[in-house]
Amino acid sequence: MTLDQFFYQVFESLPRQGPGCEGATRKVFSYLPPLSKDAKILDVGCGSGTQTRDLAALTSGTITAVDNHQPFLDSVNAWVVKTGLEGRIQTHCASMDALPFKPGQFDLIWSEGAIFIMGFEEGLRAWKPLMKKGGYMVVSDAAWFEPNPPEELVQWWEKEGGIPKTEDQLREKVRNAGLRSIATYRLPEAGWWDNYYVPMLARISDMRKTHGSDPACVAILDTLEHEVEMYQKYKRYYGYTFFVMQNG
Repeated sequence: MTLDQFFYQVFESLPRQGPGCEGATRKVFSYLPPLSKDAKILDVGCGSGTQTRDLAALTSGTITAVDNHQPFLDSVNAWVVKTGLEGRIQTHCASMDALPFKPGQFDLIWSEGAIFIMGFEEGLRAWKPLMKKGGYMVVSDAAWFEPNPPEELVQWWEKEGGIPKTEDQLREKVRNAGLRSIATYRLPEAGWWDNYYVPMLARISDMRKTHGSDPACVAILDTLEHEVEMYQKYKRYYGYTFFVMQNG
């Protein structure tokens, strides 16, 4: 088993592959005007599809759920068959930076906690052409909540691959991408802790029992555990912010 396979194995059994909660999804969705009954929705970086299921309950249109890891999509497909929603939800295994869809196809593009993989503005620019004129996009990404974050936190984020921007800086990137900002909403703490970190810590404990003799695997588990420690220590300074946007 490669380290990439091990990393995915940690997350495959989790209810979410990133911070989020049903309440936040519903709250952010409420900022949108009513969608048409046949609206076409794209869920980018859907993971095992927790927010896909929420969107299915909130809308009556069709949803295309995209991820680059087929086992996540297999989980979505199993739920779709179980609930009889084959006519409304389809999955597609693809990279978010090479989405194989026609321009102007979607009424709503939704992505929770995944756009960081491409970069905030880069993702907005790449996905905007897929939106209909007047269509909507909702994404969540890490942002600073307080000025002057501690140096330890800044250095940790830098090692993680990128230092967050402030919400105002991200709003500027929304404008730079040619989109109109409608609303923002900060993910509540429960979206980090109850729905993500608590299950993750339990999974880490289990994986230590089965892979504790492999230093490379242990290093991955240590890194994930350290992420939880950083959030506990510095959660006042950062979190996820949802951005609700329109393609003018």
